[in-house]
This record gives sequence, structure tokens and C-alpha cells, in this order.
Amino acid sequence: MTTNSALPNAEGVHWDLSRLVTDADEARREVDEVVKRCHAFADRYRGTIATIDAPTLAALLEELGDLDRDLSRIGSYAHLRESVDATGAETRDLVALMGRTFVDVGNALRFVELEWVAVDEARAEELIASPEVAADRHHLRSIRRFAPHMLSEPEERMLAERAPAATSAWHTLFGQLTSTLETEFDAGSGPEPHGIDRLLSYVREPERDLRQRALTALYDMLRPHAPTVAHTYDTLVADRLAMDTLRSYSGPMERAHLSNELTAPIVDGVMDAVDRHYPLAQRWFRAKAEILGLERLTLADQYAPIGDGRTVYFDEAMSLVVSAFSSFSPEIAEVATSFVDEERVDAEPRNGKRGGAFCSPISDRVRPFVLLNHTDRMADVLTIAHEFGHGMHFQFSFAHQTPLSATSGIALAEVPSTFAEQITYDHLLANETDPATRRALACERVEAAFATIFRQVVLARYEQTPYAPRAAGTALTADRLGDAWFAANEAYYGDAMELPEDYRLGWSYIPHFIHTRFYTYSYAFALLVSLALVGRYRRDGDAFATAYLDFLRSGGSAPPAELLARLGLDITAPAAWDEGFAELERMIAEAQAAA
Repeated sequence: MTTNSALPNAEGVHWDLSRLVTDADEARREVDEVVKRCHAFADRYRGTIATIDAPTLAALLEELGDLDRDLSRIGSYAHLRESVDATGAETRDLVALMGRTFVDVGNALRFVELEWVAVDEARAEELIASPEVAADRHHLRSIRRFAPHMLSEPEERMLAERAPAATSAWHTLFGQLTSTLETEFDAGSGPEPHGIDRLLSYVREPERDLRQRALTALYDMLRPHAPTVAHTYDTLVADRLAMDTLRSYSGPMERAHLSNELTAPIVDGVMDAVDRHYPLAQRWFRAKAEILGLERLTLADQYAPIGDGRTVYFDEAMSLVVSAFSSFSPEIAEVATSFVDEERVDAEPRNGKRGGAFCSPISDRVRPFVLLNHTDRMADVLTIAHEFGHGMHFQFSFAHQTPLSATSGIALAEVPSTFAEQITYDHLLANETDPATRRALACERVEAAFATIFRQVVLARYEQTPYAPRAAGTALTADRLGDAWFAANEAYYGDAMELPEDYRLGWSYIPHFIHTRFYTYSYAFALLVSLALVGRYRRDGDAFATAYLDFLRSGGSAPPAELLARLGLDITAPAAWDEGFAELERMIAEAQAAA
């Protein structure tokens, strides 16, 4: 592994997208070709699935996989270009082209699912059992779980065509509003324009006054726009309720459960277990107040740093991640090094590049790409581990599954990424010699786990609240949403943390509620599963590592419950979540000892 990042902020660590497509002109030519292939596919197979035989079904699936891999590759090229060049005219044109293309292709290929779910159950099971389609057996069966909720092809086409105006326009309004909000704020160097993300970044600063002033400025900035955001959410909830009725969903969470291939009892079990463990978090908040010399934490103190992590340039960060992965398996360490060696990572923050981090899976013929924004903090090491965890999952699954069976729902997909974080945390804490950095790591690990487990369930609990009153004709005003938000958070924080009245606006800038409903519980599910698996790895060592690599290779070829059962974890049993919380208890004890 070689890097050119001995300079601050991963300078010069950029990806090479020519592995996907040479340039925008080639992308356009390939788009034209793949769209023609999609329509030719539709002309050939439309109306045949009701009487299809197993060999023909296998051929159809193989061709569909070919189309999927090419669309994913070209679409990923446009998306990755946009991620580092958000304002370039050529890039924006290409992204717009891909948006239209996916609507066109979706309409052309929708008949496959609609005709397949209409096949008689006995005949469908006979086809699924045939050896010709063994590689996509679960994919075929999983499509049919949506059968009760699918409409006719003309109706589905109409809904797809209306989406840009009926729902996406509201997503765009929310994004434009929240991304352009600014207020003057003085963080110590004079007043400067600050947006939402920049103000929120100060909650991790050591100066308490700065943290408190930043939150006050945030809520003052949000308050005038809360009615607009509330109206946006009210409209989307009303539309979702109408679509749920049209599609015969039993409730507002059913679609998310089906996408994740989780049953309602499993999800309820996760969320109920988190609710029961709120006192565990409250115990930490009281301990942290004592560590900070405070009588009680306020909201501005929740992420106040304990200890100060040292600087970690990108080359060292990579070495730490590779070393942590190597301690688990040389195979996953090779995946990590290949991202840099093959120029499939872009880590340097710069103007025009989006924030955050993600891993793009691409296909079975092109390895994953990762976007990072490395700022030389120890926390960035864990971000690398998280995204490379996704990368190892994608790389292993695409190497052993078809394009249609390689990926899974968000709940399972987040398990490898959070597991990779946890083994990296263990490695860092076992080997870090700087006491302040060790203290910061141990405490940040706990608080990151709280943000992923407890806070994400708080978000889901809040999100459950508006649907019933909206269905009964009660409008979702800013005040009503604020009351629901405050109640959900009070249940979590109890009397261990003081919540300012302004926090009633805390719902108004969170994009998950607008873009993808009930998205957040998946994170709590995944981390609790990962923590349980870490405990099993600690107990079983290499035997677990071997089984875990098989889990990665399985991709989305079976439901999450089945795949996790192969690792000895029964997610239908309450004890599964007890294992995760036992590991969290261990982490809290480790943090208190370090602090």
C-alpha cells in the first residue's frame, strides 16, 4: 500500500473514475446503448413470465443482471463525479440524464416484478426450486413479499411519473432550505456566516460557552423556517398515508420492514430493548457530568470531549485500519489496501466536494469506491474503518453472488460497517500509547454507540407519532411536531440531562424524516447485532472469523435472520439484544476507567 498523504487533510488522495467510464461523452453513449437493450429486453420477455420455464427464467435473470451491472456502473460514475464536483455544468447535465434514464428504465423493466408476483404460488415455488435459478433463489422469493402491495403496470408507471412533482419536489425544497440557511456567529475569530452543519460541529468543542452559544444560534436560525418544514413534512406524511392505503400496507412502518426483510416482531423487539436500556445511557450522562465537574449535563454538554485525540494523517490512519483488519483476517486487510492501491478512494476535503463519507458498491466487475473527508482526527480513522467495512462486504458478496443477489437491505448492510468499526476501536485502544488519545477514544466510542443505538430509536419513536393524528385529519404543525419531538427525547434523557425549550425545534433539520421514513431503526439494529458479534469473536476467535467471512460472501442471498443464524445469533430471541447491551456495558466500564 502506498499513499501520497504525508501532507495534512489527505492532500492528493483522489480516486480515478476511469475504471468506471472514461468521460461524460462515453457515459452518454453507453447510456443510449443500455436503454436500447432495456427496451429490447422488455419487447422480448413482456407477457411471457406467466408461462415461463426454468431455463428461460434463468436466462432472463442473467440478462437482467447484465443490465443492472451496466446501469450501476454508469450511474455510479455520474454520482461519484457529482460528489466531488457538485457545481460543474457537465456533471450536472450527466446527473440529470441519469435521473431521466432510471425513470425510463424503471418503467421499461417494471413488468418483470409485476408479472412475477402474479405467477401462481405453487408454480412460483416450483420455479424457485429449480437448479437453473439457484443463485437467485432468494431474490425471486423476496420480490414476492411485495406482491400484496403492487398495482397494475399502468398504475405503477403513473406513480413513477408523478414522483418528481409529488414527493421529490418536497425533498428538494427541504434540501434547498436547510443547505442554504446561514446566520452570523462568532466562534472566537469574529462573526462569520454559519450553516447548520458548522454550528453543530461546535457541540464537540471543549469550551462550554461556545457549545451553548452555537446551539442557541442554531435554534434561532431554524425557528422562522419551522412552519415551512412542518408543512413539507405534513404534506409528505399525508401523501404516504394515501399511498399506504392505495397499496394496502397495514401501517406506516410495513414498507420499511419489507425492504429490510425484517418482521415487525423483530423490529419491535429491538426498539423495546433499547427503550428498556435508556437508564444505561442516563447512568453514563450522570457519570460524564461528574467527570466534567458539572452538577448535571445540559444538551450542549452531551458530546463535550473527554480527552483530546492526537493528529492522525491519512497514511497513518490507513496503517492503523489495515493493522486492525489484519488482526481479524488478512483477507479483509487486503481489501482495505486495495482501495488506495487502485485509486478507489477520494479522501481530501476541498471546495465543491460533498461532506461526509460513503461507499459505492458498483458491481461484480468493478470494485467499490469510497468517499471520505479526512481531517487528520482520530475519529476519521473510524470513518475509514466504517466505509471500508461496507467495501469488504460489497467486494466479497459481488465475488460470490449474482448482481441481483449481492446486496441487502440497509439493516443488514450496516452490520459489516459497524463491525469493522468495533474491531478497529479494539485495536486502537489496545495499542494507543498516548493517554489523552486513549481517553478520548474510549469515551467517543461509547457516545458514538449511544448516537447509533439510542438516538436512532428516539428518532424512530418520534417518527411513529405523527401518522395516526394526520390520518385522523390533524395537521402536523411546527408546535405539534415540537411537542412530539420533546416527549420522545425526554423519555431517553430522563432527568440526567437538561433539555432547553429551544430543543423543540430539533426535528426540523433532520433529513431522514423527509427523504426515507423509518430509516433510522436500521442503525440501532445493525450496531446491536455487531456488538453481539464482537462478543462472539472475542470468545471464539479464528473460528468466528472464518464464519464471518462466509457471512460477507453471502451478500443478500438469504434473509437477515437466516444469515445471522449461521453466525449463531438468533435475532428473533430477546437474548440477542442482551448480548449487544452486555458489550455496550463493557465499553462504558472501559470509558469510565480511562476517564
